[in-house]
Amino acid sequence: MATTAFAAAPPALAHPVANLLPHRDGHAWTAAPYSAWWTGRPAVRLTQIGRPGALILAENIWHSEVAWQLDDREPYEPDLTVARVGPWSVAREVLRLVLPRLDDATAAATDHRPKDAEKARLRHLGLISNAVRAHGAVPHQAAGSQPNSHRLTWEAQGVSYVVTLVGSNPACELSITGPVSEVEQVLLHFLPTPVEHTPRFPMRGIRTRLGRRLAAHLVQFTPVDQLDDDGLTFGEGTGPFGSVAAAGDPIARVRDTTPVTAELHSVGVDHLIRLAASLAR
Repeated sequence: MATTAFAAAPPALAHPVANLLPHRDGHAWTAAPYSAWWTGRPAVRLTQIGRPGALILAENIWHSEVAWQLDDREPYEPDLTVARVGPWSVAREVLRLVLPRLDDATAAATDHRPKDAEKARLRHLGLISNAVRAHGAVPHQAAGSQPNSHRLTWEAQGVSYVVTLVGSNPACELSITGPVSEVEQVLLHFLPTPVEHTPRFPMRGIRTRLGRRLAAHLVQFTPVDQLDDDGLTFGEGTGPFGSVAAAGDPIARVRDTTPVTAELHSVGVDHLIRLAASLAR
């Protein structure tokens, strides 16, 4: 692994960001000074005992830069630039966008080792299970409906959650079912921060009342498209993305209690652990 001389001082937000990233097996993230190849600004290397790889964090005056690192992958440019410098803004985007990529690269080693992939799936679901149980949920783990898959289910405040892992892929599929007002709020945890100017969206092209309500909500945060079956898709390939099932009755009046199901893909294990308190009660 390539290294250069350390920068003069670590970024001020290094330890606050490390403290916001979830523990695994009781191990916190730790920060050490580092010199990133792409900048002369102060940087740190964040690591966690028992976890391959690291995060490289560099702080600028108006933005922060993050990259992920493995033994065979030294970053020569940031993988993520966050146009904010607050610790939670940086940690949130690391959980949404960077750690899933690090986990995916690490998991590639088990692509052709089904037993190791199964152990990793069960371990990851166990971490999520322990996190939501600590906040009052009663999770249940079982084999998934797809080959080489496992799932974790629980309920909280009238909302049902199903987390599924398939094969060696460490990115979770998350199904959320409940009253539309509750599902809308849960989705906010996984979407980008609101855009400065909400794009105009052709609501007249959406044929269901539920679809219009959800599209008006989601378009404030992420691109939205309509499916042929009147459902909606949302999100981009750089982070969590998903779909909302079509309403059973397209002209039925929509209330806050109207049931809806949303399916999210590419959700990080650590992101779910960090959100356990919000998803379990």
